[in-house]
Amino acid sequence: MIGPVLVCLVAVVGFGLGIWKTRLVASSQGVFAAISAGIAAMFDPALSDEEKEASIRRNGLDLIKKTGGLALRLILSLLAAAVPIYAADWLGLVPLEASMDMMLSWEFIVIVSVVAIAVGSILSRVFGGKKEAEPSEGYSAGDQMVHTLAFASPGLMRRLAASDDSLFSGKIAGVKPAGPIFITSLARGGTTALLNALHDLPNVATHRYADMPFLTAPLLWNKVSGNRSVARRERAHGDGMEIDLESPEAFDEVLWRLYWPEKYNGNKIALWRPGDIKEKARDVMRRHMSKIILLRKGDKAAGGDVHYVSKNNANIARLTVIPEMFPGAEVIVPLRHPVTHAASLLRQHENFLTRHAEDPFSRRYMNDIGHLEFGELMRPIAFDGFVPGGRESTSPDYWLAYWIAAFREIRQNGEGAHLVAQDDLRSDPQGTMDALCDRIGLDHGGMDFTKYFRPGADLGDSSVYSPELLAEAQALYEELNTRAVRASVAVEA
Repeated sequence: MIGPVLVCLVAVVGFGLGIWKTRLVASSQGVFAAISAGIAAMFDPALSDEEKEASIRRNGLDLIKKTGGLALRLILSLLAAAVPIYAADWLGLVPLEASMDMMLSWEFIVIVSVVAIAVGSILSRVFGGKKEAEPSEGYSAGDQMVHTLAFASPGLMRRLAASDDSLFSGKIAGVKPAGPIFITSLARGGTTALLNALHDLPNVATHRYADMPFLTAPLLWNKVSGNRSVARRERAHGDGMEIDLESPEAFDEVLWRLYWPEKYNGNKIALWRPGDIKEKARDVMRRHMSKIILLRKGDKAAGGDVHYVSKNNANIARLTVIPEMFPGAEVIVPLRHPVTHAASLLRQHENFLTRHAEDPFSRRYMNDIGHLEFGELMRPIAFDGFVPGGRESTSPDYWLAYWIAAFREIRQNGEGAHLVAQDDLRSDPQGTMDALCDRIGLDHGGMDFTKYFRPGADLGDSSVYSPELLAEAQALYEELNTRAVRASVAVEA
């Protein structure tokens, strides 16, 4: 009995080595991408018949090539498993029939599967130098394949949005949204803490991690995905914030990138100006907001008092178009002191440079959802007066100059925005949030806001910056800080 077991284990190891050496999983992802690209082209209404035909022909050839490569890899992996079985039979050690009976027994299959998962996990941690789950954004190998399919083609994503519209048109039409709320600032400015605080209010609807990866069809995906759950884990930023599928997150950058791809050319993100508004894209985004309200609030969505809340750092680039695209919108800008804000930006950039180099899927994930602030993916917004190549991105002065350029844009084009100082959220979170909610007409219903914000002073080392830049940043901060919403304003009113 020991003979067949040993031979079958060697065969399993051979099959595993074959999969690894031939990159079978990566090849199968390429096949899925080719299939989805062809389907997307077939149903993309933006393409002419000639363009569809050319795209389908091109994707068909690509699919044939990739399928052939996948088949060859699978054959080689199976041969690696077959060699020890046939060798043992040829040498007279273990009959072929005995080995096959063992291979096909359910006890062997279950035990080997469990052991393979355990060994794979150990090897990935020992030789990969990565923490379990975190490097892949909490995605299993299967989840990564689904993610790849979901983001395989802009045409597919637009088609999924249209299908969502069609399948749930009646329910979407019944939604009466209140004015949307846009939280925006540079990353590391306190936008996530503010989103978490507003997310728990009764009249607010936001994206959640559960909406991944089919973001453009949230209603359909909610129907087919069922009740999923994952363990809470620290997010990729390494800042102590834990997330699960019910946690709110920023995902609407996917839509901006999908319908304004020309803004993302080159190594930067261009500013939006009034002439850049696209009526069709605006309608898609409004419907999308209604879908999220419907998904989160159900029957309450028809009441006219639920606000879609977006947290999107890149919306600083769209301050001139948001009021016209979304009448009644409110824009909230967390304001953090430039000394500590720039230092935090630099730390995260260095963190993601390492992360992206070590974990390709993390890089792919961040790129797909449009989080382009840091690491190998970094595309700065092309603020007036900011020259990305003027300084090294690992220099403190680079990020301080970027802070100055961003908040100049806010000063110039964010006249109606509500600034909230992070120092106030730390020292008086309850009074500051109550005042903010009153300012934007959001019912806070006695919510305890103290748990969402870190107490204590936000301190940093100013000596690492050039004196000229530091003085300019300090003056701009003090000017904007006078506009910040404060508890005393609510009391006097």
